[in-house]
Amino acid sequence: MRRITVAIIISIHIVLTYGNVTSSTKNGDITTSIPLDNYAQNVSYIKSGEKKKESVKTFNLNDSPVYLDDVLFVLKHQNWTEEEQPCLRTTLLLLHNLQNFTLWAVWNWDAISSEPQGLLFGSKFHLGNFDECMSAPWYKTQPELRTQYCLADIVLERTDKPVKKRISDPYDPYQSALNLLEHRSVFRRSLNELTWGVCVPAVCQPKSVERLMGILLAHSHLGTAGLRPHISVTEPCQKVDEPIPFDALFYAFIGVMGSLTILALACTFIKYKKKDLNYNKIQDSIIIAFDIKTNAKNLLKTSGKGLEVLYGIKFLTMCVIVSAHQYGIFNGGPVSNGSKLDEEALTILGLMFLHEDVVVDSFFLLSGFLMATLLIKAKKLPNLFDFIIKRYVRLVVAYAVVIFYVCAIFPYTGSGPLWHRAIAADTEPCRKNWWLNLLMLSNYIDSQNICLVVSWYIPCDFHFCILTVALYCFYKKFPLAGKIIATVVSVAAILAPGIINYIYELPAIQLFTYDFMTNPRGSLQFHMTYIKSHTRYAAYLIGFLSGILYSYCAASDKFNKIPKKWSILGACLSIFTMGVVMFTGPMFLWRSYDVLESAIYAALNRPVWASCVALLVICLSLGHVPLIKGFLSWYPWVPLSRLSYGLYLIHAVFIARNVYVTRNPQHHDYINIMTHCLGIICEGSLAALLIWLIAEAPINNLLNVMFKFSNNEKKETNTEGQSSINGGNDKRTNRDHLHENMPTSVQIISSKI
Repeated sequence: MRRITVAIIISIHIVLTYGNVTSSTKNGDITTSIPLDNYAQNVSYIKSGEKKKESVKTFNLNDSPVYLDDVLFVLKHQNWTEEEQPCLRTTLLLLHNLQNFTLWAVWNWDAISSEPQGLLFGSKFHLGNFDECMSAPWYKTQPELRTQYCLADIVLERTDKPVKKRISDPYDPYQSALNLLEHRSVFRRSLNELTWGVCVPAVCQPKSVERLMGILLAHSHLGTAGLRPHISVTEPCQKVDEPIPFDALFYAFIGVMGSLTILALACTFIKYKKKDLNYNKIQDSIIIAFDIKTNAKNLLKTSGKGLEVLYGIKFLTMCVIVSAHQYGIFNGGPVSNGSKLDEEALTILGLMFLHEDVVVDSFFLLSGFLMATLLIKAKKLPNLFDFIIKRYVRLVVAYAVVIFYVCAIFPYTGSGPLWHRAIAADTEPCRKNWWLNLLMLSNYIDSQNICLVVSWYIPCDFHFCILTVALYCFYKKFPLAGKIIATVVSVAAILAPGIINYIYELPAIQLFTYDFMTNPRGSLQFHMTYIKSHTRYAAYLIGFLSGILYSYCAASDKFNKIPKKWSILGACLSIFTMGVVMFTGPMFLWRSYDVLESAIYAALNRPVWASCVALLVICLSLGHVPLIKGFLSWYPWVPLSRLSYGLYLIHAVFIARNVYVTRNPQHHDYINIMTHCLGIICEGSLAALLIWLIAEAPINNLLNVMFKFSNNEKKETNTEGQSSINGGNDKRTNRDHLHENMPTSVQIISSKI
């Protein structure tokens, strides 16, 4: 009896197994009966005369078909429009050949991330394998098999509409995962938004891609909860046969920079061969202006005794800004452990990065400080028109080179699933509004499309410089009225950001949260208070007033030295207060919003920071603080500090390029961030050096030559008149170094970054 029972069970198992295989094969036969275009039929039956007809193979797991059959079923029963039919037929052919494990179909499907992974851990980008999709070996010989890579932005919306309540523990393992998808951390990262890359047939239109991705998402683990996806394909899909063509801007940049390079090399060679160049001849002065060796030596010269600490402060402040931008841009891109990053936002380092924007006020402080020291040393008031021209050229040359690079060269420096977004985010605004940047109006006109987000600093510095010098000249001519106007302007500069914050009910500060890092141009506060000159003027004024105070103290026999204990106390107090300002700002993320409190903090945090930096500079310059003063006065900071302006301009472009060429989410940790920072600082400094030697220094030197010979002509005219009166007795001495003939307003230590 036992043997009979076993025999019956074995027979039933064989029958059921045969039925499953037959069913699967029939499903495969149904797929082959789909009407195809002629080219599709040729692909489906390649070399059919050279091989026997084989049965259709399907993937089976425990004798059950994988979800491909379900995908096929849903695809067939969608309401496809007439224009979508080619995409449908090609996609069905792809899936049929995938069931047969045909190489081209498996290759295409293998390039797709079949479902989002790591979404609950903060991984927003699911990019598949971009290069596999774009680099199939048979694309040239089999054009009908070509595919395209498309990016879809997806927002997941829950449909159960539960009663919203405060969740004490978003990571309670026994709650619904939908609660975690709706949760936004302190860092403001949203887990219900993702970007999905997919490899689809080249004939598919964006609407069809959205439909296909909706079907794939419904068959993923996220589809089990009944989430409603909002899918949008807004960017053109990338195709292998559509490279970016070189345009006129590309060749113009190569031509201009190549010409400047050749000219600099030629002038350097001429100066090397011809030892007796005369600085008083205009043609020789032009050769010297382009001499690479002379311009390189000027980077190594110190200027101004007692202020050597400014070199270290300048460059190290620049390094902090680079690290903050590296942190922000890197973590705004594909990161695999975003939730871990959100937790670290509450650590000491995280709080520093959230409010690193206050560090930029150190540059405004130093700029105003140096401008004051230059004006105090000047024997007479500067010609305002000449001063504006020199200051403008001083700022705009490197600025123009970087903008030119972004418009002309940057689109050709990379590729990848996110590269079109990089071009759209950085290149298109520059091609549209480059002229606003060069006119120093970009922080006021069409700032939503500002070219180079970090470049808002430059028009602010230019505006501050002109206004401050004008106020200083007015004060020198009308002391009482000048003091009154200066007081009114200073109070207004401090109150302006607080008043605007109060009126528009803005946050206390511009925090570097996730939503800001991913779209800084979309932030209201960025346009209202962060980049406007009238809301950032206070730090520059504090720097100017502290520069005047330093100049008078340094020239006085009584106050030119601060006792050691007081200088140490002042330095410690300033560093401590700066830390308080930096670490209290991010607390407004989790505190209940109070409009008056936010307005007061917005008005005071930047002036307090600037005052602390001014106190530190004065204590280090006029006093003695062991270790700190020696470290900041270290000679290697001298050339690096002079390259910090070019580094500031170019570093964000290099960071963005590295982020947008990535193919897969990167792991975030601070060692990785530091490694990237060191690379960006080295690359950016090298690029800044090239810009200095080829364009920035030569053009500024040419401007000085022009002013020099223009002034000489005026002096000769005046001297001829005096010689006719004095009997021709006139003795003058000429200095034999171009650098010594530069006006003080454009010395190597300038009020520029």
